[in-house]
Amino acid sequence: MQVTRPVREWLPPTLSLTGWEAIEPYVEELRTARWQTFGDFHQWLRRLNELEAALSEEAAWAFIRFTQNTQDEESRKTYERYIEEIQPRLTEARYELYRRYWESPWRKLLPENDFLNFDRSVQNYLTLYRPENIPLETRAELLAKEYNEIIGQLSVEIDGKPFTLPQASLFLESPDRSRREEVWWKIHRARAAHADRIEALFSELVALRTQIAHNAGFENYYDYRFRQLGRFDWTVQLCHDFHALVETSIRRLYRRLLTYRKNRLGVEVLRPWDTAVEVCMPEKPLRPFETEDELISKGLALFQQVHPKIAEMVKYMWDIGHLDLFSRPGKAPGGYNYSLQESGLPFIFMNAAGSHADLVTLVHEVGHAVHTFQSRHIPFVWLRDYPAEVAELASMSMELMALYPTAFYTDPPDHARAWFQQVSRIITIFPWIATVDAFQEWVYRNPKHTPEERRKKWVELYTRFHGRDIAWPEGTLETLWHRQLHIFDYPLYYIEYGIAQIGALQVWYHYDKAPEDTVEKYLYALSLGYLRTVTEIYAAAGVKFFFDKRELEGIFRFIVRHLKKVRAVFKR
Repeated sequence: MQVTRPVREWLPPTLSLTGWEAIEPYVEELRTARWQTFGDFHQWLRRLNELEAALSEEAAWAFIRFTQNTQDEESRKTYERYIEEIQPRLTEARYELYRRYWESPWRKLLPENDFLNFDRSVQNYLTLYRPENIPLETRAELLAKEYNEIIGQLSVEIDGKPFTLPQASLFLESPDRSRREEVWWKIHRARAAHADRIEALFSELVALRTQIAHNAGFENYYDYRFRQLGRFDWTVQLCHDFHALVETSIRRLYRRLLTYRKNRLGVEVLRPWDTAVEVCMPEKPLRPFETEDELISKGLALFQQVHPKIAEMVKYMWDIGHLDLFSRPGKAPGGYNYSLQESGLPFIFMNAAGSHADLVTLVHEVGHAVHTFQSRHIPFVWLRDYPAEVAELASMSMELMALYPTAFYTDPPDHARAWFQQVSRIITIFPWIATVDAFQEWVYRNPKHTPEERRKKWVELYTRFHGRDIAWPEGTLETLWHRQLHIFDYPLYYIEYGIAQIGALQVWYHYDKAPEDTVEKYLYALSLGYLRTVTEIYAAAGVKFFFDKRELEGIFRFIVRHLKKVRAVFKR
């Protein structure tokens, strides 16, 4: 695969985030540049784009290196310097430069359709900007960084050996129930040891974010953040419609799966340490790979099955060192794909330990990476900076199109088990998404709550969407939300997973009947970046954005038929 890296036309090739003094001359030139013609304006816009792309990529590398080793002093200081010294000045400068763009009469000569979303985003930015919020936002980012540091350094001892939490979670798939319970408690206690600090940290985040909203003229942070996220093509009502859908149609499927799990495991009551073990053959947990090299080699074969172009993309990332996949001490939690805006290349970070869930994470993040590759041809950063509900359609659709992982499971029963586990996971994640979203809405609409009220509300919402089929030990459910890093790092960014999952299920429905045509539509939709509205991009992928309950019932019946077909293989 040949990838041409862009050549800077204006900035020096060595510009880096050593400090604001390295950036200021270029910002000042953009502040004072005069336009006599549309050509002058367009050159200014290209230079602004070049600066945005370069600084975005430098900031991305600062974040990536910090999350790769949260205990490394140099990477920590570099990331902190960006947050504390550069980002606040950049936020202020961006306001002035965006205002110049917005007020320019030459703006009207740009292609209206292509620049629609950028114009909406700029107007949003200018409306929400308040200089007094800059130090508050900096403090919030530092608190989120502290959360990552706390979780990144957690480990437990099992059989005399230390394990990171992702590594330890493999023991939760053991067929030995007492073993699962022992490890579950160790993981819980490791988290619980920091629960008070995490609660205090989050209380401060809520107060900071509420003040940010008030400064911008909003009654609460929920409404402010909804606007800030650029949700131009849908409203809060869609969140509530999703909650209702989960509470009715999806929860029925979820509880049926839990009943099947309980019967397969032969237990009277499901406990939280029973939820990760594989139910078709619990005595033989799925282990699709052991090493990073094996994950990559088999992954390439898997993506080749979906589309050769996708396999080429992953191979290129591996060759240039843009895949950091295995868990290790000090590594930040979770997984992500980071789009490097100047080079137009993706970087995948995750914490694999050898489970089937790790394979799913890789496939998910590769969906994001394909999105980055497909949209890198768009010259302006802002026109390919798609919102989360579009980004997650790319990743979740990839999960489903790569649903037949014969490259990892050559034995037909193992392949069927993997299939069943993946589809079951999709159903079971819906109630969690609804819980996290509804919880955050309550938190920010009621910012004066106490930690005790917050924990009580979490349990209430968890029960609303999940039911009472799992018996949690006393005092453990109340802080389960501590494990969801989005709540700390990316407030309100979670409902997008649910909305996009519904879109992805539609993609899978079409893929099951016409795989080649579906993949081509998928790749085309991703190539649009953010040149079209959200609904138009979904339509380009062949799916609807605004879900219809009647149509979804048909898709759910399609899912149940497939689940029953695979489940029949394992009936005793």
